[in-house]
Amino acid sequence: MVAVAVLSAQQAAPGTASPESKRTRESKARSEKTQATNAGVVDLNTASEGQLEALPGIGPATAKKIIAGRPFSSVADLKRAGVSTAIINKIGPNVTASASMPAPRPAPAPTRVESAKPTPASTATPAKNSGLVDLNTASQEQLEALPGVGPATAKKIMAGRPFTSVEDLKRAGVNAATINKIGPSVTASAAAAQPRSAPTAARTESTKPAPSPTSATAPAQGGGNGQVWVNLDSKIYHYQGDRFYGKTKTGKYMNEQDAIRAGYRASKT
Repeated sequence: MVAVAVLSAQQAAPGTASPESKRTRESKARSEKTQATNAGVVDLNTASEGQLEALPGIGPATAKKIIAGRPFSSVADLKRAGVSTAIINKIGPNVTASASMPAPRPAPAPTRVESAKPTPASTATPAKNSGLVDLNTASQEQLEALPGVGPATAKKIMAGRPFTSVEDLKRAGVNAATINKIGPSVTASAAAAQPRSAPTAARTESTKPAPSPTSATAPAQGGGNGQVWVNLDSKIYHYQGDRFYGKTKTGKYMNEQDAIRAGYRASKT
């Protein structure tokens, strides 16, 4: 019966795979494993897949892991390739990592460095960033950034320039409480702003002669304490220290806020 089966296999048409061809391949694989085992210690960095599968506990999947994870600097380095500690301990006596390892894989390209973005401009007000605020040169915005100073007080300060000291703010009608509050934050520059020059001819009020001051050399009684002198004819009020303060023909002393509410405007001289 056996002889008949062998004869039938030999008489099979060319190109038809016989059952023995599979057995032959399996026998060859076993032979490779045996040769790998007999060859002694297996080099993790150079061994073929068949040599790795000949090691105890190593199957095709683990052999592929080892090949993909090369090079190794030691047997313990197999952990990096995902090989379990139990298998590493089992194959440890049978493997090595050659001293002349393949060239290390190139290091990954350096991470991309984002181009530096311009720092957003500060939104803080100049008055808060530049230290002391100069009463003679500060803008209205800088003045309003000071504690207790609103638009009306800022306009008073600008209209009353130049100042020779912080206390000189009283002349512009700024109250003592506000002066004490802003005192540590302001200064009156040593080179105080020069006195404003007289308006040019182009800016004088048409061709009308300016109201002549009173013939008296002394100002009208009263005034001071932050009050302004209101010229009832020209509708212009003057601050203490102005050459027309208390000296026009018709006028009176008023609180600046009352003068503004009554429609009078500050002198530009």
